[in-house]
Amino acid sequence: MGAVVLAVGGYLTAAALVSNSSDPSETVRSYLAAIADGDASTAAQIVDPDASGIDAAYLTDEVLGAATERIEVVSVTTTTREGGTAEVTAAMELASQTFTHTFTMTRDAGAYWLLQPGWRPDAPLTVEATVSVRDSISLAGVEQVDLAGTELALAVKDVAGVSANSRSESVPVYPAVYGLTGPDMGTYFTIAPDELVAIPPTATAELSVAATEALQKALLDAANVQANACVEPGTAADVVCPLLLRQQDPSTTGVIQAPYDVTFRTGHRFMVDVIFWYRPEGGTSSGTGTTDYTTDLIGRYTVDGDDVTVEFLPWDEL
Repeated sequence: MGAVVLAVGGYLTAAALVSNSSDPSETVRSYLAAIADGDASTAAQIVDPDASGIDAAYLTDEVLGAATERIEVVSVTTTTREGGTAEVTAAMELASQTFTHTFTMTRDAGAYWLLQPGWRPDAPLTVEATVSVRDSISLAGVEQVDLAGTELALAVKDVAGVSANSRSESVPVYPAVYGLTGPDMGTYFTIAPDELVAIPPTATAELSVAATEALQKALLDAANVQANACVEPGTAADVVCPLLLRQQDPSTTGVIQAPYDVTFRTGHRFMVDVIFWYRPEGGTSSGTGTTDYTTDLIGRYTVDGDDVTVEFLPWDEL
């Protein structure tokens, strides 16, 4: 008898989870309770993701346990039952949203011969979650983020109008709300944290690379130097200066408002607004008769460590 108990003992934990009731809804309740408790190991004993061909890399206790919010089960109901199959519909709440999922159940007749027959869901309850980082300004790109404290490697994603450094990855996760954070990108770039609200069947979350105040200040400082050069003899005719100013006598032009409002473009280019003044032909030298001229300067930047290099461009290179 001892040998028999040992032979069957390995089945007892998993089998008990699916075989304690003739009602298939009880198995679903146990399954959803495990997910709600952050217990991915128990959930996988009831429905093995690998058996359904689902990558279980992020269906772990570490990821699910670190979720900032998990499902709340509202109701579980057996809706149909015929022979060895059944359907069970569960209603759940997550992130102030209510959703339902219908499980197809199969009876384990005779699978565990020392226990009464039980029920098992045919497939796990997972969400195909796509995490991406939109990067139109960084020179380095973002190769990985943290999903609930676990590293998630990102692959290159080809998106029209976006830097080739933009990346994404899709992974199955249990329904929950997960924190997303990007890596430290140094002095000039940053990624604000966000969250992934994983409600079946699919979910998406996008992080974005942004410029820090330090980068914006560096670009505005360089633009201020260039704006002043556009109203000085000897440099006012530079092709990066606005055409209207190049057509004026530099002694009849000036800067009213220094560059402001950095706007980032693709290809590491940027624009800043600036307000010049000029005196049309025939205007007096007393300062009356001047005209304000609001325009943009266009530049391209590169970052090397703590150094920012800015090159200003003609308008036709925008």
